[in-house]
Amino acid sequence: MAVTRLTGLTSGMDTDQMVKDLMKAESARLNKVKKEQTYVSWQQEAYRDIITKVKALQSKYFDSLNPKKNISSSSAFGMFSYKISSNGVASTAIDVTANADITSKNYTIDSITQLATKDTMSGVASGMRGVTTSGFDMATFESDMNMEDFSMSLSIAGKTKVISIAQSEYTGLTTDQFKDLLNTKITSEFGSDYTNIVSNVNGELKFDLAGSNVKVFNYTGTTSLTALGFTSGQSNYDFSTKSIGEIFGLTDTDLTNLKVNGKTFSLSASDNYSTMMSKLNKAGLGATLSYDSMKDKFSLTSNTEGNLNNIEIESGSSTEAFFSKIFGVADFSSTDYERTEGKNALLSINGVSVVQSSNTFTIDGLTYNLKETSTNPVDIAISVDKTSIIDNIKEFVTEFNKLIDDVSTKYGEKRYYDYEPLTDDERDALSDDEVTKWEEKAKSGVIRGSSELDTFITRLRNALVEPVDGVGISLSSIGITSNSYLDKGKLSIDETKLSEKLETNYDDIVNLFSQQSDQPYLTGNSSERYKESGIGSRLNDIMNDYARTTRDDKGNKGILVNKAGVLNDSSVLTNELTKKMLDYDTRISTLEDYLSDKETYYYNMFSAMETAMSKLQSQADSLVNMLGSN
Repeated sequence: MAVTRLTGLTSGMDTDQMVKDLMKAESARLNKVKKEQTYVSWQQEAYRDIITKVKALQSKYFDSLNPKKNISSSSAFGMFSYKISSNGVASTAIDVTANADITSKNYTIDSITQLATKDTMSGVASGMRGVTTSGFDMATFESDMNMEDFSMSLSIAGKTKVISIAQSEYTGLTTDQFKDLLNTKITSEFGSDYTNIVSNVNGELKFDLAGSNVKVFNYTGTTSLTALGFTSGQSNYDFSTKSIGEIFGLTDTDLTNLKVNGKTFSLSASDNYSTMMSKLNKAGLGATLSYDSMKDKFSLTSNTEGNLNNIEIESGSSTEAFFSKIFGVADFSSTDYERTEGKNALLSINGVSVVQSSNTFTIDGLTYNLKETSTNPVDIAISVDKTSIIDNIKEFVTEFNKLIDDVSTKYGEKRYYDYEPLTDDERDALSDDEVTKWEEKAKSGVIRGSSELDTFITRLRNALVEPVDGVGISLSSIGITSNSYLDKGKLSIDETKLSEKLETNYDDIVNLFSQQSDQPYLTGNSSERYKESGIGSRLNDIMNDYARTTRDDKGNKGILVNKAGVLNDSSVLTNELTKKMLDYDTRISTLEDYLSDKETYYYNMFSAMETAMSKLQSQADSLVNMLGSN
C-alpha cells in the first residue's frame, strides 16, 4: 500500500531531512554488518591468493609430469655429464642416459657384436601403382586400330606430350617390341631422363614412373587409347581411390578373421589401401603394415626388436594368402617373398655377456642406446652434473622462500583498526585514488594471526629440519640452512659446500629429497609416511593438506580450501567464509526490511502530525471567522 508523505506543508518543517537524520542512526547497524561482510570477503581473497601461490609452486616443482623439476623425484637429480670413448677417441657406437638410481659411474662395453633388429616381411611390387592394360594382345590391338596411325597424349609430372607411331612402325611387332617402340617415342618427346616409362609385366603394358604422376589421355580424332584398353585421364596413382577388392581381387570372405601374432582382425573388400593399413595398424597386432609408393611395395614389420618378437602368421592360412596378395608373391615359399627375421642385441658389459631384445635398455640405472657394432671396447665415464643440479635446487629454494615470505607477511601483517571497509556513501565521497589508498590500509592484516597459516608455516619449517628415516644427512649438513628464526623458515644455500657434498654424498642427497614412503597419502599411516618420506614428498604432502581440492575419507578438502574455497571447484560455495557471507546476506536482508518499515513508520508519524496540525489550523481559522462576523 502506497504511503502518502506530507512534507511539512502545514508545519513548515523539512520532514524528509528529519526522516533521513533519524534513519542515519537506525542504519548504523546495517552499515556495520555490511562492513563485516566486506571484511570477510577480503579474508577470502587473501586465503585464495595463498592457495593459488601454493598450487603454483606445486605445479612447477612437484609435478610428476615434469620429473626434471620435481624435487620429490630422483629424476630431478639425474643430471650427468658423459664421456664415451674408444681407444681414447670419442665413440658414436652408443648413447647412454643415467638416472639418479645409477649404481656405478664407470662402465666398459667390451664389444657390441650385434644390434637388435625387427622382423620384416615383404615381397615384390604390389602392382597397385601404374596405368596397366588388361588382357593386352598385339593382334587384337592392330585389329582395333584398323590401319590407323597410333596417337595418344601422355602427361608426366604435369607436362603433356603427344606420342605418335605410324601404322607401318607397329604392325607385326611383338608386345615386347611395341613396348620398346613406345619408350623410344616417349624418350624422344620428354628427354633422355624419361626411359622405360612403359614396361611389359607378364604380357601387360604398364605406364609408370616412380615419384611422378603419369596420366594417359585421348588424342583428338583417334581410337588409340581405347585400343590399348585405357580410359582417358587414367593415372598411375588411381589406386588411392580404388578398393583393395578391385586392386587385389579380394572378397570379404578372404578378409574375415585374419590372424597375426595370435590376434584376430578383419578387413572389408570395399576398404581402400589407406583404410586397410589403418585398420590393421590399430588392431594391436604387434606389427605395422607400411606402403612405399616409390617402390610400390608393402612391408609388415614387428613393432619391437628381438627374435622373441618375430611375427607369427600360420602357414597355408587365409592370412598368408592375404599378405601374399599384397606382397605380390604366390605364397611365403616363393623366392620373391622376403623376410629378415628380428635379432637380439649381443654385447659384453664389464666382462659379462648381455643379450637384449632391444637396442635401448636399462641396467642398474643406466639406459643404453646401441647405435653401431664395435669390436673395440667402449669406455663410459659418468660424472654428476653438479652445476645443473645446484641451479635446479637454487630455483626451487628461491620460489619456496617467496612462498614462505608471502605467507609469513600475511600472517604478521599490521592491521589498521581505524581503516574500516567503506560504505557506498563514504566511497562516493572520495576520489578513486583516495579509495585505493584507503583500502590498502583497510585490507592490511585481514588474516593476521591466522591459526591455519601459523600451523602451515610451522609444518613447512619442521619438514626441512626433521630427519628422514634411513638417510644419514640433513639439509644443514649439505649447505642448505635457515640462518635464524627471523628468516621465517626461508632457506639459504652454501653452493661450495653443496657442490662438495654432491661429489661425496650424491646418493644420500638424492634420498634426502626424493625418498618415497610405502604408506599412501591420505589412506596410509600418516606418521610413518612423514618419517619415511624425503623432504620433497613431505613438503608436497603438507601443501596438499592445505590446498588440495580432492576429499579425504571424511569428505574434507585442503584446510585452506575448506576455509575459503577456490574458483572452478565445488568448494567455491561450500567453504567456511562463503557460508559466513551468506549468513551476512540473511542478516542484511532482515535489517533492510526493518529499516524500510522504520522509515515508513517515521513518515506515517509525520504525516499524522501534519494532518492534526492542518485540522487545528482549520478550526482556528473558523473561530477567527466567527468572532470577526460578530
